[in-house]
Amino acid sequence: MNKIGIIPNLSKDLGGDQTRLVIKKIRDKGLEALVMPDIYEIVGSGSMVESNDFFKESDILIVLGGDGTLLNAARQSCSFGIPILGINIGRLGFLTEIEISDIDKALDSLVANEYYVEKRMMLKASILKENNEHIELTALNEIAIAKASFARIIHLKVFINDEFVNYYPADGILVSSPTGSTAYSLSAGGPIISPRMKCLLLTPICPHALNARPIVTHQNDLIRIIIDDKTRDVFLTIDGQKGVPVKKGDIIHIGKADVETQLVRINKHNFFDVLREKLTERPLDTDGLEGGGS
Repeated sequence: MNKIGIIPNLSKDLGGDQTRLVIKKIRDKGLEALVMPDIYEIVGSGSMVESNDFFKESDILIVLGGDGTLLNAARQSCSFGIPILGINIGRLGFLTEIEISDIDKALDSLVANEYYVEKRMMLKASILKENNEHIELTALNEIAIAKASFARIIHLKVFINDEFVNYYPADGILVSSPTGSTAYSLSAGGPIISPRMKCLLLTPICPHALNARPIVTHQNDLIRIIIDDKTRDVFLTIDGQKGVPVKKGDIIHIGKADVETQLVRINKHNFFDVLREKLTERPLDTDGLEGGGS
């Protein structure tokens, strides 16, 4: 491991001082810190690498931000199989590993190869539009199909492996990974699932039906969702960050992705300790609300 790619959230690191600090400490360890051109223009430090080559040249990624920043980096890098070390400069920090004050210890652990990689299951949405356009999207936390603001409820039919599950009049529906069970799904009344499990979680959002309950199903199951009304104000959104409009006639399949997110772990983790700390002892954060996840 010689080249470390740096992905900062400069809306949190205003002016880039913390990013420059991390780059300096990486160089002090005899390693190379890579940054994309748009980041280099602001921080003026690190080895600039074109965006198309950034992930191919990085041996490991360091992400500075909150959970939303890490979720975005995970989707961008997952096809390259690059481990990600998250440094929390937000507030929530479910997915991030360390605080900025621990950077020296973390870099020492990386250099000494004293860390492990925790693999997290990801999700894939496949959308076949009426015009035969095919769209594929990958998510770490969840894939949501939901109404736009101020729209009425939508009607959804859900199938698992082509077997009819239920008809949902609701604000929408979520398909979450175990990592995402502590994000949007938790707010919608879904169960908390250990990230060590491999499964899919189906959670209706504000359903107008007493029999609509969350469902946990096998990781290899394929979920098909049909929009059963003609409202145009429906979006499929990944990790609360990127969305595409969907409508009646579109065919939506959601299942386990072929790629995984690899999180660098330096400290020993007790999932329930982290869960208790993050949900009860710390204030919420808008970057975390983009994703959260455990």
